[in-house]
Amino acid sequence: MIPEWKIDSTPKEAISQRKDKKHMLRFLGKMGETPKCIGRILAVGSSYERKSKEHFCKVEALG
Repeated sequence: MIPEWKIDSTPKEAISQRKDKKHMLRFLGKMGETPKCIGRILAVGSSYERKSKEHFCKVEALG
């Protein structure tokens, strides 16, 4: 699970940031190595809106 928190943004933007930076590659290991993660890699985007004081969350499978 790869979490990302944002303030006054959206969970979708938080997940997009994780995808753009390719953080899931850390769990896959280097070429020729055994992967460090054998299950699904999940990106969790959470956000907080200051005005409404609401929290939002989205989970997406990356690999």
